Amino acid sequence: MLRFLILSAIMGACPALAQNPLEGLLNPASLEKAERHGVKVSPGARPGTAVLKFTAANNGGLPVYLFHEEPWQDKLSPGSLTVPVPAAARDWTRFGALTFEFCSNSAITWELRIRNRQGQVFNFRVAPHVDLPVKVAISSVYFTRALMYNKEYLGYWLQNIDNHIDMTDIEALTFWMAPDRDVELNLGPFALVQGEASDQILSTKPFVDAFGQWMTMDWPGKITSVSQLRAAWQREDAELAKPEDFGYCSFGGWKARTERATGFFHTAQIGGRWWLVDPDGHLFFSSGPDAITSRTSTRVKGRETLFAKLPPSAGDFVDFYRANAALRYGESDYAARWKAKVIERMHSWGFNTVANWSDPVLLQDPALPFATSISAGSTAKNWMGFPDVYSKEFAAKVETDAAARCARFREEPKLIGYFIGNEPSWPYHPLIESILKDSQPSATQDFARAFLKEKGDTPASRALLLETVSRQYFRSICDAIHKADPHHVVMGIRFSRLPDFAPPCATCVQHQALPEPVLRASDVFDIVSFNDYSSGDRGDLMARVYDLVKKPLIIGEFHFGTAERGYGPGLVMMSNQAARAQAFRHYLESYASLAPVVGVHYFAWSDEPVSGRRGDGENYDIGFVDQMDVPYAEMVAAAQATHRRLYEVHAGEARPVESAWAKTR
Repeated sequence: MLRFLILSAIMGACPALAQNPLEGLLNPASLEKAERHGVKVSPGARPGTAVLKFTAANNGGLPVYLFHEEPWQDKLSPGSLTVPVPAAARDWTRFGALTFEFCSNSAITWELRIRNRQGQVFNFRVAPHVDLPVKVAISSVYFTRALMYNKEYLGYWLQNIDNHIDMTDIEALTFWMAPDRDVELNLGPFALVQGEASDQILSTKPFVDAFGQWMTMDWPGKITSVSQLRAAWQREDAELAKPEDFGYCSFGGWKARTERATGFFHTAQIGGRWWLVDPDGHLFFSSGPDAITSRTSTRVKGRETLFAKLPPSAGDFVDFYRANAALRYGESDYAARWKAKVIERMHSWGFNTVANWSDPVLLQDPALPFATSISAGSTAKNWMGFPDVYSKEFAAKVETDAAARCARFREEPKLIGYFIGNEPSWPYHPLIESILKDSQPSATQDFARAFLKEKGDTPASRALLLETVSRQYFRSICDAIHKADPHHVVMGIRFSRLPDFAPPCATCVQHQALPEPVLRASDVFDIVSFNDYSSGDRGDLMARVYDLVKKPLIIGEFHFGTAERGYGPGLVMMSNQAARAQAFRHYLESYASLAPVVGVHYFAWSDEPVSGRRGDGENYDIGFVDQMDVPYAEMVAAAQATHRRLYEVHAGEARPVESAWAKTR
């Protein structure tokens, strides 16, 4: 009773905490004050709700990018609604969570942009499931201190990679979308609540069928029976029986061109162009899918009603791809038969590389060249994954880790090389400031303070310090790997962004381009790698990158998706499968035409589960095969057409295929 009286007294003294200060945010009176751009807004069925109708972006067939990296994206006409936040709701640090409800008739991502009075923006990308009503709950820890990246919830997933902003004076919320088709979004009510809040699925009917397909949508070829699925596999087998000739040697290199052979893959610059050279001495350009895997599970626990029928093997997670493919390959020898089909497809489609994240069975007695990742030198003290690189702990671990993890492949001729990481967070956050202000002492902090004491604490000195500590990190790992395995190349850390070479901005909270000092430090790698989700038209930018590092370059990831079959469209959205295939061809050939580039890898081999992959909830339609293990004919034809001419393109003897959008810019 006493606790109740105390709580009541507190609430009485602080009326703003006793009620929801965002109540009525989307009521008609509030919406009259809102800024609207290309979106139709009407009242929802309940108080505090609204219906937002976004029309297809007038993009002339251009790809739509989740991260909006390319300047010509300004030509798009996305829709947005900006609603002012009531005065009582401006200080979000007093609350435990933001909640709101929504339902979308498309899986296309929309954005919630939170702007404060200083003009800073904190952006959440909201990934819906089609026609599924949900309640969103975002804990306040993600507004003030915790990093989210991709986070899975019951009936949606969220993404945020931004640096935090001042949440004490929030001015407005913006709802933004650039769809390639008309989309209706039912939104609200919104609430700021005390304590923690839980997300919910606001429906009890099933949305995923027995094959793992989305039930509220139909499309040509949707699987309705096992006999129909077996017929699709038989048609593919007939296609695979037709021989293809891409001019490859046994390693997948260019049979017509040879250089010095070493018995292992290495790099060579020939006539001003960089190449990989395969163990037999043939020139080699690496092309292959990432994540060639036989397992892609999705979460069941806590959302059992989402599924109409689960395979007998289902538990807290279910793998529809595995369950479907087992009908094709059997259970007793599943791995061997699945591997044989992958190799058959790779040879038929023209790919010559099993790229990163792929199933270990493909690396055992490998039939194709492959790339792999190893980690070395992690330390207990780190800053967003950046280790204490001047510590004795790091020096010891980097040696022992490299020795242990390189031993397996040291003598393997089909290994192309090692990546040392993937999309590190630390380059895009204030690393030097984090090291200097850390309350726990460290060897790297001691080095940083001594460095700035000697050179002066200026922006230029801090940039040089960032380059210095980054190079210490990269060189230490490269030296350890080369000591453990002198035969293979180190292919970089797979940065998630390219640099933009813009002048540093002292007032910018968000700056997602790769910092130039980190790029400069990458010159210690044998090959420098980037994951680049773009159209692929990067000639000028990659020339500037090469001028700094003077090393060959490789693309570790790219893809194109489409919002079909209940799937999210991936990071680069195309209108349909034909457009996706054309974009694939243009990207691969555009990058292959660049002299410093020695390989391009596509993410990924198969679609992700339509109900979201285990761990982060991604549900992208980006594969060469779907969750029924049926290839996309358009993507297969595109791969074959490009691989017939890929070596001529990289040699400068053929021009890359043009895209429909390249002519419109």
